[in-house]
Amino acid sequence: MAASPRATSLRLRTTLLVIAAIVVVLGTAMIVIDIRVDNEVAQRADADLLEHAQALADIFTARTKASTQPFPSYWTPSFLADDGTNYFRIDCRGQHVVSSDDVRSLAWPTPAPNQSMDFSDMTDHRGTRLRAIVLRFFPDLNAMHDAPSGPDAANEAADATECMLGLAVDHSEVLDFQHSMDRIEFGGVVLGFLIVAILTPLLVMRSLRPLAGLAEAMDKIGPETPSMRLQGTNIRELAPLIARFNAVLSRMEEGLLRERQFASSVAHELRTPLAELRTAIEVELRYPSGRDPHVLLADIGEIGAKMERIVTALLLLTRIEAGIEQLSLQRVDVTALTDALVIRHQHRLRERALNLRLDIEPSVAWMADSTLLDVLLGNLLSNAIAYAPSGSTIVLCSAQSNWSVTNAAPDLTDEDIARMKQRFWRKGKDAGVHTGLGLALAASAAHAQSLRLELVLREGNLQASVMP
Repeated sequence: MAASPRATSLRLRTTLLVIAAIVVVLGTAMIVIDIRVDNEVAQRADADLLEHAQALADIFTARTKASTQPFPSYWTPSFLADDGTNYFRIDCRGQHVVSSDDVRSLAWPTPAPNQSMDFSDMTDHRGTRLRAIVLRFFPDLNAMHDAPSGPDAANEAADATECMLGLAVDHSEVLDFQHSMDRIEFGGVVLGFLIVAILTPLLVMRSLRPLAGLAEAMDKIGPETPSMRLQGTNIRELAPLIARFNAVLSRMEEGLLRERQFASSVAHELRTPLAELRTAIEVELRYPSGRDPHVLLADIGEIGAKMERIVTALLLLTRIEAGIEQLSLQRVDVTALTDALVIRHQHRLRERALNLRLDIEPSVAWMADSTLLDVLLGNLLSNAIAYAPSGSTIVLCSAQSNWSVTNAAPDLTDEDIARMKQRFWRKGKDAGVHTGLGLALAASAAHAQSLRLELVLREGNLQASVMP
């Protein structure tokens, strides 16, 4: 025996999916925000560094023009003195002009010929992380030509056509700020994860509460209460489920009703032939008639055949009404079918001394199911033969637009016609007029093929007509 699949919780599944989706979204958002914040902070720091480098270049140019004294080898501008750890150097014409202390130990980058500046990360001998810029600038030579010149390097720098300025500042505060923002962002995301992990099961449980109510309502419905239905809901996802379940309940109720009707019909119809069979056997056993055993068995066989016809008709009627009988619509030769029915019922016509008048057009064909059309027309003819008065005449007409059979029915009224398609309807207890299952089966077969069956009473004659 195969093991049953392990049950899974829809609530747990939904919760995990929601949490996973939120984790992915928040994690992605945190990464994107962190990258954007780090880039923004770095760009602002580089912009400040560039402003300081340009200011230093301007100070160098202005002091060179205004003073005849050479630059000291090591000099720190006042606006850089309070900025913490920083290094700078200025070279003109490839010669060192001025720099801060310990600047020669740094590996300064060299901008490409087509670049005016270049940024880089550096580390000094103490391990301090630095952010450096190398700026290419050109002093105002026209203004400096009038200044006295000396042999020192500073005056030679004044005539330089190009100078390179390197400035490196402590980058630890920027890095600390970026790390602090990373911790804040990570903490916010973790806090968001915890809140989501706590609230999601509660929200999912609340949102799935209608399913629990639906399960309780469905638990109260069973074969003993087939008429119960689930109440409608305004929840869009549950509305089609409830509608389909109610449709299944309707089909189940119809099936149960058909089953009960079938059982009741079988019990109703088989009661008489079974009683006849039992009576015949008991009488023969108690009071032997001395009849030929073949004749006796033939009578018993006739009763059995009658019961078989009843069960077969009830099964076919139930299958048609349930939609189980599969239709195969095709072009059916109604003329040939009518001729076959007449031949099939010749023996019964002779038994009841009935006359059959035929009016059959040649080459009549309808789009129908051959099996059900045989059931339909055969039951109408059989019903007419069974209940027409002995010695009367039955009229059978077959045309392209109409197929009809007419027999005398002096005891019927217009009120009876309205009830004749009902199962087991009888005209009085001893009247001898009994439509039985024949007309009910014929009506169901006609409806299944979209054919029209009409029963009309005219001047004591019952006419059953079928029209395509």
